[in-house]
Amino acid sequence: MWQERQAELLQEEIQAVLSALSEAGDLYALVKEPLTKGRRALAAESAQEQPWPLLPLIVCEAICEHYEQALPAAVAIQFFIAAGDVFDDIEDADSSESLAARHGAAVATNVATTLLILAETAIARLKRKGVEDYVIIRVMDAVNSFYTTACTGQHLDLSLTPDIAISEDRYLKVICMKSASQIECACHIGALLATENERLIDTFGIFGHNLGMAAQITNDIQGIIRGSDILNHKITLPVVYALAQSDGKARHQLEITFSRQTELTPDPIRIRDLLFHLGAVHYATLKMEYYKQRALDILSKAVRAGADVERLKLFLG
Repeated sequence: MWQERQAELLQEEIQAVLSALSEAGDLYALVKEPLTKGRRALAAESAQEQPWPLLPLIVCEAICEHYEQALPAAVAIQFFIAAGDVFDDIEDADSSESLAARHGAAVATNVATTLLILAETAIARLKRKGVEDYVIIRVMDAVNSFYTTACTGQHLDLSLTPDIAISEDRYLKVICMKSASQIECACHIGALLATENERLIDTFGIFGHNLGMAAQITNDIQGIIRGSDILNHKITLPVVYALAQSDGKARHQLEITFSRQTELTPDPIRIRDLLFHLGAVHYATLKMEYYKQRALDILSKAVRAGADVERLKLFLG
């Protein structure tokens, strides 16, 4: 199956980059660990999971029918995202299973830094795939630009005041910069390694933006349904909507639950039911579908330019 073959080659490329740590003892295992989490290239396969690690390869193949030249870039994206995961856990300090919680912030910081360096190493391996130097420079410039945006989004998120009031526009701006930019980067890089058609490269970048927005809002909805975001007092789109639409007792309950300063353990079932009652989950679902439709519309433009986008529709199912 095409997906299994691409996953196998991606894992081989990752192992080639990780081989630089083969003499580093337990650092090798610690660096590898974030790459085994869900939606990461070394995660256990699941038929229900969309093949997110393969996204740059699928975009590249959609345009030029080949994807091997994009393997090092796909590896770099995986290392950058994994580094971000580790840094997020250090900054949020809300998971007892994180590297930071189990090994300390200093060790976790070193792991994340190592992942960043290995990401740059992976990009340099594009030369082995016959990619021209000027294209490699463009890839590096694009990756640095997109991840600077992601860091800025993370800063905005961390800088939010303890007051839980936040507008929907502000929230969408944060997730656009912090989350969607990384998916946009994956699509942009995949296209950049397949064609010199700037319009087509931009088209796939816009697709990635809308796909990333839809994916993040999907995570928001799932976090409410599972109750994890409620237990962690995490303000996401359903909460932003509910706070804007509620008053009186309902709003007071939400404010207590999602205040960053609260020490109370909320009842996730009760709060989940309240958010459903207020129409917050339904609203978030409509917003998610809006971004999915925009992504589909962009794919239609790519088809007219000669791209085969059927596999990319997997991410919008």
